[in-house]
Amino acid sequence: MCAAYKRSAAVGIVLAATVLAGCAPDPAPAAQQAAPSPSAADSAAAVAWMNGFCGAVKDFIDGNNKMPSASGETVEAIKKSTSDQLGHYAAILAKTADGLGALPAAPVPAGDAAKQEFLAKYTSARDKTVKAKADLDAAGKNDTAAQGRAVDGLIAAQKDTHGALDPVAAVLGAPELKTAAATAERCRP
Repeated sequence: MCAAYKRSAAVGIVLAATVLAGCAPDPAPAAQQAAPSPSAADSAAAVAWMNGFCGAVKDFIDGNNKMPSASGETVEAIKKSTSDQLGHYAAILAKTADGLGALPAAPVPAGDAAKQEFLAKYTSARDKTVKAKADLDAAGKNDTAAQGRAVDGLIAAQKDTHGALDPVAAVLGAPELKTAAATAERCRP
């Protein structure tokens, strides 16, 4: 008799009982099964979300590039141009914070985390800029120290935003958003 057919009677009986009972072997564990591919709707939602996220930051960068420079011949003229500069910066920061705040829930948690981080930075920068402008506007017309404090407030606000200028880098840990960013129009440089 062949070695392949040399089985104990017990194994044969168990095998026969299994076949007669209609039992099938356990399916492959879920971890080994192929993950379903994301649907087109999920992909479109991720692209739309990334367009909004990148768009809010891109609008900030565009507005920042159009910020007027402070200039003037007198303390009063410099104060006014600095106040105008702070007003412009506060406006683009407010628009960015509003844009980020209006984003719907992200398709994956990493997107919501990135949104909250960016929103916190832009909100903080906006608040610092608004305070710096209000303090400068309330200062006397020849108060040169107020000018220095206003510039310090602007620099502090800019430091907040420098950590939130690359929305794509903020979501690199989320493959769905990384892929969406590659096709999202507002994420392109």
